[in-house]
Amino acid sequence: MADCATLSQEHIDRLLQEEDVVSLFRAQKSSLKPSAQGSIRSIVDNFSSGDEEHVTTPFLRDQDITSRFLDSEIPENPIELQEYLENIVPSFVRDSVHVGCSRQIGHMTGTLPSYIPALAELVTKMNQNVVKTETANTVTRLEKQVGTNIHRLIYKKSPKFYEDLLQDTEVIPGTFTSGGTIANITGLWIARNGALGPDQANNFKGVEQCGMLRAAAHYGYTNAVIVGSAMMHYSLKKAADVLGIGVEGLETCGYDENFRVNVDEVEQKLEECKRNKVCVIAVVGIAGATETGSIDDLQALAALARKYGTHFHVDAAWGGPCLFSETLSRHMAGIELADTVTIDGHKQLFMPMGCGMLVLRNPAQCSLISKTASYIIRKGSSDMGRFTLEGSRPANAIYMHANLSCIGAKGYAALMNRSARICRYMASTLRKHGAFDVLFEPMTNILLYRYVPASMRDRLLGDTPRPDLLSDEEWKELDEVNVKLQAQQKLEGSTFVSRTSVNEVRYGRRLVAMRVVIGNPITEEEDIDEVIADQLRILSSWSDVEAQAPSPTKQRSSRAFKKEGAQEEYWRGYWERMPPAARSFFMDDMARFQSSLVAPSLPSQLQGSSSSTTASSASVSEHDGDAEEF
Repeated sequence: MADCATLSQEHIDRLLQEEDVVSLFRAQKSSLKPSAQGSIRSIVDNFSSGDEEHVTTPFLRDQDITSRFLDSEIPENPIELQEYLENIVPSFVRDSVHVGCSRQIGHMTGTLPSYIPALAELVTKMNQNVVKTETANTVTRLEKQVGTNIHRLIYKKSPKFYEDLLQDTEVIPGTFTSGGTIANITGLWIARNGALGPDQANNFKGVEQCGMLRAAAHYGYTNAVIVGSAMMHYSLKKAADVLGIGVEGLETCGYDENFRVNVDEVEQKLEECKRNKVCVIAVVGIAGATETGSIDDLQALAALARKYGTHFHVDAAWGGPCLFSETLSRHMAGIELADTVTIDGHKQLFMPMGCGMLVLRNPAQCSLISKTASYIIRKGSSDMGRFTLEGSRPANAIYMHANLSCIGAKGYAALMNRSARICRYMASTLRKHGAFDVLFEPMTNILLYRYVPASMRDRLLGDTPRPDLLSDEEWKELDEVNVKLQAQQKLEGSTFVSRTSVNEVRYGRRLVAMRVVIGNPITEEEDIDEVIADQLRILSSWSDVEAQAPSPTKQRSSRAFKKEGAQEEYWRGYWERMPPAARSFFMDDMARFQSSLVAPSLPSQLQGSSSSTTASSASVSEHDGDAEEF
């Protein structure tokens, strides 16, 4: 470094600024400055403490949040890290959704094992890039091992098969992805390249090299499609788009009253494609539909795929872990016949966001999408980047390895059985109450239901239902009251279920329904009671449905009012934070607001123990946004 005496003050200032920035990349020395890790952990602990209180901040408006994030300029000069943690971080931590709340039962994102945040610190510090062994030499092998674990869960090959697989650098059991969407695209990418592959006899290089137009022309096809249920996840639309067959290339089939695909209709589609010289890229089976949790008849679909000589892909993003449960795995029979299977780690394998997987029955099929580059990924290497749609990828396999080890097969079985049991409990409780229409007996741990006003119950919920007697205006009213109820519950923030709309086979029409997802391991029957009680309280506060809902009493839901003094203080603060528009709903009268917090008198079954109701075999719609997940 030059002698400081020969440097100008401006140059010295630049060097000092440079050193300040570089210091951010050096390990902190606690003796020199407060620990940033300590500050962050304090923020984490404070946020986590809110999981017990509510799902979202009560009566928070979207515009209030948006107003915090309107600055488009990058700061010219850096600010101190401590200042950032104290003054900037709260802007996005405060009012964030508490997905770990046990009463948040509307989406597929929940709490994580307690060790995951600390493990995330290790994963971040290691910062391995699994595109290349030179940046992830150990984790590359770990990822393949974990992929083999999941392959064995699905396909149950011989020990020799897996011993050879783990040592063969030219094949993989599957690919890790950022989620189910990329996994589904990858599975259908493999299917497309296999269906329209090279024709050496006629010197055709295949769709991978020549594209869809030339491939279709070479093989004499008029079109190319993917065939599956109308319940297919919307990521299949993305797959159809990016693979060049277009969204209209999704040939969707109807489903039964349990939301399982109509197999006969699938065969009719396949026959039609055969007659019209349409290439069927794949038949898709659903193992855990996003909206209903239903599982298609995978054995029947596999038989059709084999009969018509096409690829069989199973979207088990949600339902894959059912394979751990002896009871639930019976619904999954036939998944072992699938050519490719999608599983989401960040759903019921309880990994952080951004963890998915595509599993290959025949590991050699990875060659259908293999790509190399001279500067980074070479033939014959162990590099995982050869076989993935994404390039640089984090070491998310570490999370799955930890969970498979620390939860184990029996632990996952217990969690899956627990969530299915609680879902059946909710279905039973709603039915016994008499004011709710449960749309199907849950097959796994997802449930659809809706509130039915008293004036319509005899025609929808009676011993001899006559839904045909409802007018179009009444059907509209039924949808509107459920939209309003879900919106109010979401606004108040104490409990949450999502909302969707589905074509209901029993009624022959599209309708709005409440959607429940029991995916949080800490959700209990008590939480279910509280969610239902919250909806009944809201209904009782509306003058137009007051006569139709149970009369309110002084009884309160068991968890929210355990500590009266603390709760009174909480609701006072709650009132003070409410925006003027929300207060005007209660005529600016806190007493009116407090009276709305009184829960209705609940029937004895809401206070009882878990129902022992047995789950029966239950089963790309135009989803509402609340139900579209990956």
